[in-house]
Amino acid sequence: MKKFVIISIILLLIGGTAFGFSLKHYLDVKHPSEETSDESSADSEETPDTPEEATEAQAAPVNNLADNGIFSANYAKAQKAIEEMSDEEMVGQLIVGVCSDLDTGTEDIKKYSLAGFLFESDAFSYKTDEEIKQGIAGLKKEAKIAPIVAAQEEGGERTTVSGSDAFPENTYDSPRNILASGGLQDVEKTELEKATFLKEVGFNLNLAPVVDIPDSSDQMMYSRSLTDDEKVVSDFAKYCSKQVQAKGVSIALKHFPGYGTISDEANYEAQSNGTPVVDDRMADDIRNKDYAPFKSGAEEGAHFIMVSNVIVKGFDATHTAALSPTVHKELRDSVGFTGLIITDIIDDADYSAYADGRDVAVAAILAGNDLVLSRNYSSAYTAILSAVNDGTISRDLLQQTCTRILAYKYTAGLIK
Repeated sequence: MKKFVIISIILLLIGGTAFGFSLKHYLDVKHPSEETSDESSADSEETPDTPEEATEAQAAPVNNLADNGIFSANYAKAQKAIEEMSDEEMVGQLIVGVCSDLDTGTEDIKKYSLAGFLFESDAFSYKTDEEIKQGIAGLKKEAKIAPIVAAQEEGGERTTVSGSDAFPENTYDSPRNILASGGLQDVEKTELEKATFLKEVGFNLNLAPVVDIPDSSDQMMYSRSLTDDEKVVSDFAKYCSKQVQAKGVSIALKHFPGYGTISDEANYEAQSNGTPVVDDRMADDIRNKDYAPFKSGAEEGAHFIMVSNVIVKGFDATHTAALSPTVHKELRDSVGFTGLIITDIIDDADYSAYADGRDVAVAAILAGNDLVLSRNYSSAYTAILSAVNDGTISRDLLQQTCTRILAYKYTAGLIK
């Protein structure tokens, strides 16, 4: 009996010890100590993002635009789309390439995820009307995000496809000549015909009309402009913004803040010296005259305004207009424009001296442009992406700009 009691006590001690170890293990697993928890938290905070995570748009919330802009009904759709996009894809959407080869454009629209292309007339040389239409349709099919397909159909000498061998029956005189022979009504009728033609071929943006207001035939924008009557030009801008865009082709009013009275001689001298042309007028002189058509167009919902490569000393003597934050603030605040701001071509001359030591494409985005118009679009893409990666262009700015661009594409029906 005594032996049995001793054995029982030993078994109880062994069982109690085992239970104690089991209980401690259970508590350690289910309720780790504060020290362990703190160490784990610290390790988590010190772990850097992987390169893949750093390039994803989801790394930061998309900023809401609060400008009540003309595309604002589609901001939510655009923001939702951006949540699925990489930084690389968003960067591509900030660039409209200038292209003289339709086949190359079709390859590069996918490679760089570009917002779209402005095609020059060379892109359609030796092609039939059907080949041009099929080529543009093929480009749209290759793009992951529906692209802007732009022409420059001002009329007269500045054309992309009208009057070509493929479309000889579609020839349009300059607005100034049409105004002189048939009045504003004929000018407006021609713009509607032009939009219908462009839509049928496959274009969805015309980088026109010119709404600069020169007052003398020796001034550089005279032959490309309508008249020196600012009311007539303002009515023209209003008509194009409302009626022409209703045909399914967006317009771009140009060239803000206005070439005004710059002479052919001054322009020729600047080009010879490889420097931008300079507008010496006072800021209020420009505001009081040149702003009128831009304001009229903005009020009627013009989708685009193009900013010039002129140095406008009254606003900013150290930057070209396209690279000037001051000029873009004027366009947003004084004109009240909420659509897309696009540069003139940024690499037809060397503007690096006016870009604050940055790449010109990067400076253009930082100045306030939504879209950069570039011949060397691969370099622009690389420069902007690098600026996003090193923080020069914040992800907030990237996302906000891309939101406005995609919202435009929804509004204009490019994205269904």
